[in-house]
Amino acid sequence: MKTLDIAFKDLLRSLRNYFFLGFGIGVPVLMSVIFYFAFGGLASEGGFDIPQVDVSVVNLDEPVAEYGGSSVGQMIGQILEENESIFKVTHAESAAGARTAVDNQEADVAVIIPAGFTVAAFDLEGQAEIEVYQDPTLTLGPSIVRGIISQIVDGFAGAGIAVRVVNDQLDEQGIELDADSRWRVYADYGDWARALGENERFNSLLAIQSPAGGKDEDVNSALALVGGVMTGMMVFYAFYTGAASAMGILQEKEGGTLPRLFTTPTPMSAILGGKLIAVFALVVVQVAVLMAFSSLIFRTDWGAPGSLSLAIVGLVVLAASFGIFIMSWLKDTRQAGVVIGGVMTVLGMVGISSVFTANVPGAAGGFAETLPLFVPQGWAMHTWRLVMDGGNVGDVLLPFAVMIALTIGFFTVGVLRFRKRFA
Repeated sequence: MKTLDIAFKDLLRSLRNYFFLGFGIGVPVLMSVIFYFAFGGLASEGGFDIPQVDVSVVNLDEPVAEYGGSSVGQMIGQILEENESIFKVTHAESAAGARTAVDNQEADVAVIIPAGFTVAAFDLEGQAEIEVYQDPTLTLGPSIVRGIISQIVDGFAGAGIAVRVVNDQLDEQGIELDADSRWRVYADYGDWARALGENERFNSLLAIQSPAGGKDEDVNSALALVGGVMTGMMVFYAFYTGAASAMGILQEKEGGTLPRLFTTPTPMSAILGGKLIAVFALVVVQVAVLMAFSSLIFRTDWGAPGSLSLAIVGLVVLAASFGIFIMSWLKDTRQAGVVIGGVMTVLGMVGISSVFTANVPGAAGGFAETLPLFVPQGWAMHTWRLVMDGGNVGDVLLPFAVMIALTIGFFTVGVLRFRKRFA
C-alpha cells in the first residue's frame, strides 16, 4: 500500500503542475487545432473550399491525322474546363498575351502548350515541354495545375515506353511498327492503365472540390490528416512526459525530500516503485485525455479495439520506461533540462517524421520510412499508423513486441541504476 500511496501522491502533484498541463496537454491540443483551422474549420463548416483558379490556356498544338485526329493540347484544355469547380479556363491566342494576363493578375496561371506537342508525345524520340507560368504569390492553385499536367504527361511517357518495348521486340524479328499499330499500342496502354486505376493520383487532385467526390469525402480525408497529426503529437509529447515525470526523482533528490524518505521505515524499493508507477500513470492520463479530445473534436477513428489496445499499452510503457532510462544516467536537473529540451526533441522529431513524409513520392519503403525506427518514438509511431490504417492485431504484433522488448531493456537498466545510486 505504501507504494501505491506514493504513486498516487506523485500523480496528483504532477496533475497540478502547470508545466504538465500546458506542455503535456495544451501544446499537443493547440498544434492539432492549428492544423484543424488550417483546413477551414471542417467540423463547423462541413468542408473547405479552395478559391477557383483562373487558368489562361494557350494551345498551339494541332490535331494529327495519323493519330486519330488527336490533339494532346486540346485534351489538356478540355480536362481543365471539365473541372469548372476548380478552374476557370480562358483561352489566349499567344504565349505573350497569357503571360501578360498573369503579370496583370487577370489570371493565376498560364498554361502554354507548344506547337507539335502531339507529335512529340507520340514520337519515340520526341521532346516537348509545356510551360506553366504562374503568379509567384500563389502556391496551391498552380500546384494543382502542375500536378494534373504532370499526370497527363507521365501517362504519355508510360505509353511511349510501352511503344518502345513493342517496337524493339518487333525490330528483332524484322517487323516494322507502322503508325496505325503504334496508335493501337497507345490505345491499349490507355485501357490497361485505366483498368489498373493508374489515374487514381490524378483523380485525387481533382477530388479536392469535385462534385463527384462530395464534401463529405473532403471532410473525412482532411480530418484523417488532422488525426494523424494528433497521433504524432501524442507520441511526441508522451515521451516528453515520461522523461519530465522521471526527472521528479532528481528534483526530490536535490530538494532533500527523497533522502528524508529513505530514512523512514518504508523500504527503498517501495519508494522507488511508487515513483516509477507514477511515471507510467501520468503517461496513461495524458494519452487518455488526448485521445478523448481528438475523438470528440476531430472525430478521429482510432482503429480496431484489439490493435488499438496494443498500441496504447506499447506507447505508455515505452514512453515511461524510456524516460526512466534517460533520467537514470543524469546527475542533476540541469543536465535533465538540456536532455529534455535538446535530445528528446531531436529524437521525437525523427520518430514522428513519418507523419510529414507519408505522402511524399518515393518516401514509402525508403530511408524516410526506415530512419524513425532507429529511435523508440519511431516504433510507437509505426504501431499507431498501422492501427489507424486499419491494421488488426496480427499486423501490430511485431512492432508491439519490439516496443515491449525495448521497454524491458530501458526499465531494467533504469531501475538498476537508480537503485545503485540511492543504495
